[in-house]
Amino acid sequence: MTDSDIKCLKEFAAPIWLECYNGIVEREHIEILIKKYFEYENILKFKAEGMIYEYILCDGEKAGFIAYCYFSGYIYLDKLYLSADQRGKHVAKSVFEYLIKNYNLPIRLNVNQGNDRAVSVYKANGFKVIKTEEIPQENGYINVDYVLEKSI
Repeated sequence: MTDSDIKCLKEFAAPIWLECYNGIVEREHIEILIKKYFEYENILKFKAEGMIYEYILCDGEKAGFIAYCYFSGYIYLDKLYLSADQRGKHVAKSVFEYLIKNYNLPIRLNVNQGNDRAVSVYKANGFKVIKTEEIPQENGYINVDYVLEKSI
């Protein structure tokens, strides 16, 4: 993504997050996470730490986005979000194939334990739960996640 793309990411991501997490976590928690992950200044900090941001394009249109970084021994897929109209089209599978082809490393990620749809997509694509984590957030919220990994 260009700097201009990064500046617009919050506008693209927020509606997806609000829809994805509706009924899973409280609205205030979602808004805190959107600010944490998608305010321009915060994205610049993540990029400075090695995070890579890319839009997912389908037929030339933005279908979603990913954010990932390299760690010793694996790729950490921090974000994979698709517009509602792109889900169920095996786009996520293409993302996993892209990352494995380019890095030849396992993929690791966190997913909210209440996000049944995402958990089932990951498991259907060969990811296995390797542990659980509780990650404290602002205002006393806690992300309760599975950590999953897809071997190569």
